[in-house]
Amino acid sequence: MRRLRFVLLALTLWPAPVFAETDLVGGAALLVASPRGTFDDVVGTGWGLAGHALLTPPGRPFGLRIDGAFLVYGSETITVPFSGTAGRVGLDVTTDNWIGSLSVGPELMARSGPVRPYVHALAGIAYFATTSEVKGRGGALPLARSTNFDDSTFRWSVGGGLNLAVGRRVAVDVGLAWASNDRVSYLAEGDIQDDGHGGVVFEPRRSRVDLVQLTIGVTGGW
Repeated sequence: MRRLRFVLLALTLWPAPVFAETDLVGGAALLVASPRGTFDDVVGTGWGLAGHALLTPPGRPFGLRIDGAFLVYGSETITVPFSGTAGRVGLDVTTDNWIGSLSVGPELMARSGPVRPYVHALAGIAYFATTSEVKGRGGALPLARSTNFDDSTFRWSVGGGLNLAVGRRVAVDVGLAWASNDRVSYLAEGDIQDDGHGGVVFEPRRSRVDLVQLTIGVTGGW
């Protein structure tokens, strides 16, 4: 009984974000995505960044959530000779396969306590692209950049998570979501090949793209 009283006292004194007193909550997070289905056959785990804003009526357990994310699911770098240097000067060509997304939808969340669960359902658009950039070996700034292929599609997701209070207006945010993208054309790592005549050849893949997404970040209220 004494231990229970101690736990209850600790929960009462735990600093909790005052999200119930605010109209805007926002956050940023590291994004890790595990592919599922057909997409899992051709790519590995993706990494990226995610951010969100939540507009809420003060004190109400619901709000409108806006999510944005940037996810790289494939990357490769090759070194090519710079023209006119007889191979003595090399350039690094990096090709990235990535997804950008923007979604919006309702969220239901707990508005009090040190641990605040939430769930949401979102819909929006996903942009798939494969881009290449050229840098001098060891250089920081790209000399040139181009888009090799791109496509876009409808996207929806369902998920939830926990806000764990670490301060008056700050919480650690841990989320998990299932994201499904309708049939879309895309390239995977290694799909672009040199044609031997100064150009490239590739054949886009097409399928649904399903992902399990884990986010770990920070959320704050204003």
